[in-house]
Amino acid sequence: MDRAIAAWLPKDQKPSSTTLEFCKKIQKSYVVYGSMVLLPSTAFQLLNEIEFDNDLAKLYELIAYQLKITHIAYAQPIPPRDENNQTENIIRSPSNFSALYGDFGPTSCDYPPVQRDFEAAFWTTAKQNGIFQTWAPRWTMFSRGNISEKARILTLSSVLSAVEQGKQDGRGCAAVDLYAGIGYFTFSYLKAGVSQVLGWDLNPWSVEGLRRGATANKWSVEVAEDGQAKFDEAIAAEPRLLACNRSNEEALDKIKKFRQLIPPVRHVNCGLLPSSRGSWPIAVGVLDPEMGGWIHIHENFAATEIDVKAEEVRLTIRNLMHENGQVGREPKIDHINALKSYAPGVIHFVLDIYIPPANPI
Repeated sequence: MDRAIAAWLPKDQKPSSTTLEFCKKIQKSYVVYGSMVLLPSTAFQLLNEIEFDNDLAKLYELIAYQLKITHIAYAQPIPPRDENNQTENIIRSPSNFSALYGDFGPTSCDYPPVQRDFEAAFWTTAKQNGIFQTWAPRWTMFSRGNISEKARILTLSSVLSAVEQGKQDGRGCAAVDLYAGIGYFTFSYLKAGVSQVLGWDLNPWSVEGLRRGATANKWSVEVAEDGQAKFDEAIAAEPRLLACNRSNEEALDKIKKFRQLIPPVRHVNCGLLPSSRGSWPIAVGVLDPEMGGWIHIHENFAATEIDVKAEEVRLTIRNLMHENGQVGREPKIDHINALKSYAPGVIHFVLDIYIPPANPI
């Protein structure tokens, strides 16, 4: 990057302070994912103030040459609402994505997208913790800030113990990811040895990325499409990953109906921000009713109130268990993980809630 910027800056005049600040931001915060580089949006907030004659297109050519990449864009936070109709952006679509260099594919597509849309899009792949993740940047978000949580799952004692117990009793173990995305946490469970993961996501582009990523990691995968027959067929294939491009509101009914055909569900991931509260009743219901297990709840809390809020979450889970007929079992806060800063004073926490077996030995 340094060589690209040095070649781009004018040699016959001193760059303005704003130009130098623009370059500094790019040098400090760019990220390479496969054949794509993402530049920081903060640098481009300066563009209207920059005074130089050099062509930005030339800068992008130099960056592509020096970094040996083919595509450049700049990243912006995922907007909470759809910019066209101001409805909630529930599929976390990067509608403000800004392509700078290279062909990222068409700017519009059918909805839901069809195979030709997937084939026309640009896809890139990143490798974290030895796991491939694939996504189409124009259509799907990628969160690099969750890498520590992905790594934690790989060595989490509760995950490894469930895997070992499943080997010993011959039944295996399953995990359910209620907000699977492109496989952020789904893939960590699979790499840790979980027999099968069932993942739900509303964004068809995320589910296609989930499918491509699983294939890249050499895990068998089935995508359950609309209709009961399709879900039946996907379950019957016994894939390591069953991906559902549907609302997770359907997860409880599906798992109850097919519980005898899948390994015991020992882990449930609720990874939606700013709050995953809407998925908690589903999580309580899909966890194996006899063996119990762990629910991993992602929430934003003020750092100063985490202990109080964590207890509130635990009590809510207990009430949901009672509503589900699971009386006499006390959920426990197994661990609280401070993942990353979400906003000033607000931290993204993960609460590991343990639900004991119905008949402890």
